[in-house]
Amino acid sequence: MAYKSIAMLLICGTAVVAHAQDDLAKRASWTQPSAAEVKSQTLTWIESQNVDEATQQEIDARWSDEAMSKTGDSLLEQVAVTLAFVDPEIRPIVELCRGVAPHRLSLPVEVLFDESRDAFERNNLRLYYGQWLSQHAFYDEALEQLDGLTHDDVVDPASLLFHQSVVHHRLLNKDGCLISLNLLLENEKDIPRRYLSVAKLMEADIKPLEKDSLDEVSRLMDDIQRRLNFGRAGTRVRDEEEDVITKLDKMIEDLEKKRQQAQQAS
Repeated sequence: MAYKSIAMLLICGTAVVAHAQDDLAKRASWTQPSAAEVKSQTLTWIESQNVDEATQQEIDARWSDEAMSKTGDSLLEQVAVTLAFVDPEIRPIVELCRGVAPHRLSLPVEVLFDESRDAFERNNLRLYYGQWLSQHAFYDEALEQLDGLTHDDVVDPASLLFHQSVVHHRLLNKDGCLISLNLLLENEKDIPRRYLSVAKLMEADIKPLEKDSLDEVSRLMDDIQRRLNFGRAGTRVRDEEEDVITKLDKMIEDLEKKRQQAQQAS
């Protein structure tokens, strides 16, 4: 009986260790901040801005428990609106993203990389603007805003990782897309359902993509069309057009060689 008891203890102990190791392996490398954490970060930034009493009262009202947003992307917008309320220089960018102002070519986007500004302001505005660019198919500009940001830099890491994946996917950067998707999908249970569904589709779509394949050529042609729709016919478009022609010529040459080899063999 003693031997049986020891054996059972060993089995149970092994199962507990295996379960703990499994939980550790599945633990995500990032978490979505709570509404309270985002509020705390925002109010800490406000304190550093030395706002007047009227501005502080308005901000307190916006971040009261009743008025505060609860979800990641809504919290990001609430942060962006608060930043624009305090810093009028970045207001045109936020108004554009909210749809309350027309798109202008003279947006002060250089302030988003101005290191004299607090990193909290810069990073979250880059995400907010980069998200808008991604949604409107300005993928190159979105990449400029989102590149280099990590999930620790922003109040909505799920949106950051999702839009980084989208941008890399549309620009045919397979490795970058899969890296962002893998990070995003570490938190499948906590990310918005729409992100999860699209992320799964992107992963299934880009994994089989092979360099110099007809699939890649087709996607390059779609990207050329997208750029031309924006009235862009510069060096990037010409380079992509030459790349497509080169790849197609290579495919035709390979097919001709195979045809000749087949004829010789027969």
